[in-house]
Amino acid sequence: MKLPATFEPPMELAREEYILEVLAPKHNQLDYEAWTSSREELVGIFGPRNGWPQDVSSLEHNRQDLEKHYQEFVQKEAFTYTILNPNRIECIGCLYIRPTKAPGYDCRVDFWFRNSSRHLEEHFFIELKEWLTQAWKFAKVAYPGRELPWERYYQLLDT
Repeated sequence: MKLPATFEPPMELAREEYILEVLAPKHNQLDYEAWTSSREELVGIFGPRNGWPQDVSSLEHNRQDLEKHYQEFVQKEAFTYTILNPNRIECIGCLYIRPTKAPGYDCRVDFWFRNSSRHLEEHFFIELKEWLTQAWKFAKVAYPGRELPWERYYQLLDT
């Protein structure tokens, strides 16, 4: 991922309709409830080569995943945020900012919303692009499955 060595990733971003907060084990129950409530719709969200959410089978397994994401954030390897409702009592989705081997791209970004909050997705995507440009200084972001078809993304990885 192309970030300056001195870059400090934002720990939070608050907007009227949602709050981004670093995903951590403390979010386990909220996170697990969110994605399991929309499990069928989330199949393939990270591409046809990814087994999530079918490969997470329990609350404990989910906690282990959250611990891994949190450690990646601390080590500045990848950055995962929970998307909370404004009252911080419900997880409505997640955002993942990760390195990519796709030539010409600064990073790969994926996100999902639970079914009951999908109406926020379009506006979130617009704000996300602006935030990644301004706060993170990314020039070119890969959004596989959204602005970049999966087949093309995989072709780029295989070059």
